Amino acid sequence: MACLGPSAQVPELPEKNCGYREVQYWDQRYQGAADSAPYEWFGDFSCFRDLLEPELRPLDRILVLGCGNSALSYEIFLGGFPDVTSVDYSSVVVAAMRARYAHVPTLRWETMDVRALGFPSGSFDVVLEKGTLDALLTGEQDPWTVSSEGVHTVDQVLNEAGFRKRTSRLLGLHTQLELVLAGVSLLLAALLLGCLVALGVQYHRDPSHSTCLTEACIRVAGKILESLDRGVSPCEDFYQFSCGGWIRRNPLPDGRSRWNTFNSLWDQNQAILKHLLENTTFNSSSEAERKTQRFYLSCLQVERIEELGAQPLRDLIDKIGGWNVTGPWDQDNFMEVLKAVAGTYRATPFFTVYVSADSKSSNSNIIQVDQSGLFLPSRDYYLNRTANEKVLTAYLDYMEELGMLLGGQPTSTREQMRQVLELEIQLANITVPQDQRRDEEKIYHKMSIAELQALAPSMDWLEFLSFLLSPLELGDSEPVVVYGTDYLQQVSELINRTEPSVLNNYLIWNLVQKTTSSLDHRFESAQEKLLETLYGTKKSCTPRWQTCISNTDDALGFALGSLFVKATFDRQSKEIAEGMISEIRAAFEEALGHLVWMDEKTRQAAKEKADAIYDMIGFPDFILEPKELDDVYDGYEVSEDSFFQNMLNLYNFSAKVMADQLRKPPSRDQWSMTPQTVNAYYLPTKNEIVFPAGILQAPFYTCNHPKALNFGGIGVVMGHELTHAFDDQGREYDKEGNLRPWWQNESLAAFRNHTACIEEQYSQYQVNGEKLNGRQTLGENIADNGGLKAAYNAYKAWLRKHGEEQQLPAVGLTNHQLFFVGFAQVWCSVRTPESSHEGLVTDPHSPARFRVLGTLSNSRDFLRHFGCPVGSPMNSGQLCEVW
Repeated sequence: MACLGPSAQVPELPEKNCGYREVQYWDQRYQGAADSAPYEWFGDFSCFRDLLEPELRPLDRILVLGCGNSALSYEIFLGGFPDVTSVDYSSVVVAAMRARYAHVPTLRWETMDVRALGFPSGSFDVVLEKGTLDALLTGEQDPWTVSSEGVHTVDQVLNEAGFRKRTSRLLGLHTQLELVLAGVSLLLAALLLGCLVALGVQYHRDPSHSTCLTEACIRVAGKILESLDRGVSPCEDFYQFSCGGWIRRNPLPDGRSRWNTFNSLWDQNQAILKHLLENTTFNSSSEAERKTQRFYLSCLQVERIEELGAQPLRDLIDKIGGWNVTGPWDQDNFMEVLKAVAGTYRATPFFTVYVSADSKSSNSNIIQVDQSGLFLPSRDYYLNRTANEKVLTAYLDYMEELGMLLGGQPTSTREQMRQVLELEIQLANITVPQDQRRDEEKIYHKMSIAELQALAPSMDWLEFLSFLLSPLELGDSEPVVVYGTDYLQQVSELINRTEPSVLNNYLIWNLVQKTTSSLDHRFESAQEKLLETLYGTKKSCTPRWQTCISNTDDALGFALGSLFVKATFDRQSKEIAEGMISEIRAAFEEALGHLVWMDEKTRQAAKEKADAIYDMIGFPDFILEPKELDDVYDGYEVSEDSFFQNMLNLYNFSAKVMADQLRKPPSRDQWSMTPQTVNAYYLPTKNEIVFPAGILQAPFYTCNHPKALNFGGIGVVMGHELTHAFDDQGREYDKEGNLRPWWQNESLAAFRNHTACIEEQYSQYQVNGEKLNGRQTLGENIADNGGLKAAYNAYKAWLRKHGEEQQLPAVGLTNHQLFFVGFAQVWCSVRTPESSHEGLVTDPHSPARFRVLGTLSNSRDFLRHFGCPVGSPMNSGQLCEVW
């Protein structure tokens, strides 16, 4: 019996059944398919999932025959199988599917007749067909007695898909398979001859054989071409030139406020992780990996989560002492509630406390205290009340809705939540803006707990820190680094003058924010309404499994990384990446030698620091050692039955891990990103750059792509992170990772003059009429500019050593131009206006468009290779250069 899944309204049927065989019918039927709901023959993927998934592997190359406008291909992708090609002989529906799923580049859509597929032999591991043969056989009079024409049609499809039956009785001494193979051999011989003729023509036209005609080169050339906008001059707007086509083909997916290369790769990585965790044959010798699966499965237990509703959080609030919003509360327990909320459950009301390397003595860890306590992304949302009235109203509505879901009454809940919001506004008033915190020498203050107590006496710091870092014994002389003494002093005064009931409501509100993502769908729906106002997202269609992968990554990221690395990471990639870093470092150091503004003593120290930068590629070694991996998560209890309790256990466990670090030196094995993360970073206290396995893939890096693209992709990322060691903050740390003045005054003054040019340049850029903050983004802008220059110089050095490489076919770009296009296309991006505003006020990076335009307009090499004249939009005539 057919499984009846959700589907679109039944469309107009053909006059006769045989009409199903005609492409004209399908072209007419699929007019407007890009905007209509999928139509599922026999049912959707969920109806067949139990049958299919045991037969599929994550890296299978899957072909879907007669895809129509079904969501099957996309659902297979979401199921953890990223390599899916779909064919249909209606060009109308193929165009619609390309548009609908343009945000998923691994899904391919081709116009083909299933009776005459155009793929090379061996192109696929799995072929799926759901209703296509039925459509082809609608002309049959009797379903039990198929005509010879019908048999021939089925034969054609099976043959094209790679299946044949033996019929030796009909064909005498030779089986049909043998005859087919003989025919295929003749066909391949003809194709080979045709290829040789074509190549001969190509070689005749291109005597130097300078064009790369490998499959990889042809594929990447196609992707580059479809991303370009040839209607725009590269000297007018290089971002639009490089990304205009990509932007047209990539409308924002539902539920997303932004979409770019990083999001796309993370979705692919998540699909792989899903398959690994849901594999019915999952069997690991590592307890940490087993915990990872249990945690993930507990997150998927939606029925259990819905059944519990808000009760787990209500019970937790009662255990802590109650909440004035929802019922009785203990009025004399400020310190006890603070210890529970900020200590046991790791929320961050008023301030945040953590253990990390001491910036001025990087071989030892120390307690650190910094400003915190705001729920909205930035203080600007609270203080610019006229511009952000919609957001503040939506936030108050959200606060009220959660309070009522937890047992509050409508009138009293809104009033009490309004008081909490007013307290957050007062916190925003004393919070120091990020662009005023860039000089770490100025904001670093080391003191004892006794001195901290004198600075901020509204709470007992020794009691709080001793509870947080239990079982360690702390005394009044224990050193603490405070970032922002003025802030803490004012917070203390704010606590003293605030009503106890408001303080209690604010503290418990911080706990509620921390834990509601582990509760039922009502809390999720409330958050979605706030996010729609804050980021402009439409209602999220994010599958539950994706949410659970992200949660698992947060909780057990390195155990998850162990599974990811073993399934996907090629050790050769690590060796190649290390070689590229060496080349880029050499190019950076060579450029150091040509800087006219830097004195010799500072230059030598800078070279020594560059030499000392430690690079970490792929993953930390301990994750592949089961015992070492298990030790990392020893003490973290994970059950498959209670997602909420797993999250509480995680907060408590992380507090214990933090306490354990205080008396130990910092470890290089302690990464700040998990291996599956699509990103990279520089850490000044270790003077190290880290490139997780997740980013070492296309479009950043592919071993069989032209070097121009690899240097323009991952090469610029490497140069970017290396340059962070010498941006306005990184340059304050020496080669050992210690915050100390090591620059000569004259060079420091010259550096500041050069960075002032960058700051002023980027401050002129606007998004939707709102200016960028050139001070806030200064470090990232310096790194973008320096990274591009170092990577391009490294590419030129590679060419000098290895000679010119072949060019890509059809793109019409030299390899030097291709380097810059490759760099720009990494940053192709779309986002909502609300998300763009949020980025401007919170993100230390410039918007993607200006990461391209700002950087390239300062590049002499770019301007030369594209011939941009002075006075053109890409060449103002004034270049800002630091490194």
